[in-house]
Amino acid sequence: MTVATPPLTGANLGVAYFAVRKNLLNVLDDYDLTFEQSLLLNYLRQGDANRADLVASTADNIKVSAAEVESHLDAAIDRGLIADGLTLTEEGDRLQQQITARTQPLTRTFFSDIPAEDLVVTARVLATLTERANAALATS
Repeated sequence: MTVATPPLTGANLGVAYFAVRKNLLNVLDDYDLTFEQSLLLNYLRQGDANRADLVASTADNIKVSAAEVESHLDAAIDRGLIADGLTLTEEGDRLQQQITARTQPLTRTFFSDIPAEDLVVTARVLATLTERANAALATS
């Protein structure tokens, strides 16, 4: 008997998201780092940014207030992970590298054996859902 694949719903997207996120949070807990701080480190590892843009884009991406992002950014600065000029300190870069080293194997495991064409379609569907959800938020 063949079991049909259930349709894609917000519920099963949410379940997958929280399962993946919990794996990340378990790693971050070992470094006493918040999810938001890890995002900021990751964004800054890709290059310097000005504070207003970094805060606004992070807040928009994770749907929290700019004040909440500011608080996490200030905590990372106070901890010595991010310099006032919004560059990673040596400690921030080292920590980001350690987190990446621990999470990459998990990510590879999660995505292994999923056909490339399925990943392409999934990325396209997720981009469309994000665009539509953002548009709905903009009108509410």
